[in-house]
Amino acid sequence: MQKNAKLIFFPIEVYNNMDIYPFKNQLKDFLGTNLDRCMQAVNARSGSIFLLDRSRKELVLEVIKNGKKQKLEGLRAKLGEGVSGKVAVKRKPLLVKNIDREPSLKAKTNGGRYKSKSFLSVPLEASGNLIGVVNLNDKSKDLPFSDKDLNTVSIICKYLGSALSSLMMYLETQKQINEDLSKELVDSKKDIDRYKKFSSLGKFVGGLVHEINNPLDGVIRYINLSLDSAQDDTVLREYLLEAKKGMTRIAKFVRSLLDFSWSLSSPGMLVDVNKALYECLFQFQHHFRVYNIATDKYFSDNLPRIPDYGLKIVFNNLIKNACEAMKEKGGTFIVSTYQVRDSIVITFKDTGPGIKPEVQDKIFDPFFTTKSMGEGSGLGLAISYEIISRYAGQISLESTPQAGTTFTVTLPVSNKKEFVTDHDKS
Repeated sequence: MQKNAKLIFFPIEVYNNMDIYPFKNQLKDFLGTNLDRCMQAVNARSGSIFLLDRSRKELVLEVIKNGKKQKLEGLRAKLGEGVSGKVAVKRKPLLVKNIDREPSLKAKTNGGRYKSKSFLSVPLEASGNLIGVVNLNDKSKDLPFSDKDLNTVSIICKYLGSALSSLMMYLETQKQINEDLSKELVDSKKDIDRYKKFSSLGKFVGGLVHEINNPLDGVIRYINLSLDSAQDDTVLREYLLEAKKGMTRIAKFVRSLLDFSWSLSSPGMLVDVNKALYECLFQFQHHFRVYNIATDKYFSDNLPRIPDYGLKIVFNNLIKNACEAMKEKGGTFIVSTYQVRDSIVITFKDTGPGIKPEVQDKIFDPFFTTKSMGEGSGLGLAISYEIISRYAGQISLESTPQAGTTFTVTLPVSNKKEFVTDHDKS
């Protein structure tokens, strides 16, 4: 090794967590088999393989064979300390024919643990990266190891290093795959938990709507009749108007439940996303004018038509939320559509006060609302989330306090049998 060569550590800390891999025993068998080959090649009766732990800059004893039942695996040696640590740092094979003639090394050995006074220590490398160290001791008949033995073991270690390098890269890939799968499992669990919320809500929503809606219509109808009959009674009319106001609030909540119930129904005809957005924006022209909101539209042409699972409900909820966010100071509302590979992307951006970071994870939960009591049901975004889920799509937000909010809806259109473009219309 060159005098000032840099010590390059190979990333093998995956071995510190080998219990998460089903082939932990196979790795041990692989190392053990190759240690046997090294020992047989030079007639050694004892041997060991250390692997490098980069994070702690230590060597870890992975495999040892000495004919004894000592549980030494897992022992650690610091780089630069002991024979193995010194060989690892210098990256140069070491042949000791008689330890008694090497006083500087005698204190670094195993204190008479081995029968012979001769041993070999060879670094394991691959592509210039240090992997570990192979040690061989106790040559048969108590003979010293020779230069030929050193050369033989060095050749074996060269191929062993390459094989271990490939295995380590594979393990790192598997580790990343395992981490990605774990993340997917966490995300899937969140989706399942959210689905359970919608499932339980869907079980009672149908009957609840009918039970409330029928008598509610009757109450509001009789209040209107009473108002017509109480033209001259100011106090009575005031009471009736307050009652009507309360009933109207209940009616809005029931309407939200109806929207949710309808969102669970079967899809209807194919819908043109741009056309649906134009119609929804038209419905809010009054809000834009009253709240002093400017609107900008950037729509891509020839977007594929997709089944209607209730997209207008999603669009209306997002437009309504943007209007309410800007009703105090006005602002600009920007709606965009475009296609990215096999997905339609729709963005709704407002310049309102934004959504506080601590509640952003909750806004899609049923009945969660940031509005004052009586001003919102907390179902709008929950319904929107459920509808987008039916497309196997995504709805996400980016929001910064005092800097506005952007909702992004992504709708996959990979199923060519189900989605068609405007050019395919008959």
